[in-house]
Amino acid sequence: MGVRVRAARGPPNPQGPVRPDDTTWALMCYVLTIAVGFLAPLVLYFVKKNESPFVRHHAAQSLNVQLTYLLHIIIALAVGGVLAVVFQHPAPLVICLVPVLLFHMVAQWVLLILGAVRAHQGVANRFPTWLCFRMVR
Repeated sequence: MGVRVRAARGPPNPQGPVRPDDTTWALMCYVLTIAVGFLAPLVLYFVKKNESPFVRHHAAQSLNVQLTYLLHIIIALAVGGVLAVVFQHPAPLVICLVPVLLFHMVAQWVLLILGAVRAHQGVANRFPTWLCFRMVR
């Protein structure tokens, strides 16, 4: 007798029915990202990618969120660093980096919690591209 997973808003799961064990592992991709960073979804991605497409999808989403934020911070650091060197003052670096860091602190928590909720509901979600580039599939 299988457990019935309740449908939620968002794209349907293309892989078919989801096992309860898969929803737990997918949920852990997001929860462990909040707790320990990008290493948890990376390990889960490599361990579960051939066993469960649902877990692989959510681990990839969690990794993509982390990689996108890292990319945004590196770009802000580079732009601010160049401007700081040109103007010979650290203010442009602070002006470029602080808003990006503050935005991503809030956005990361929101997206990871939203992803955890949807993973627990058995829904394969996709975050907006401007917040989460699809680098890992």
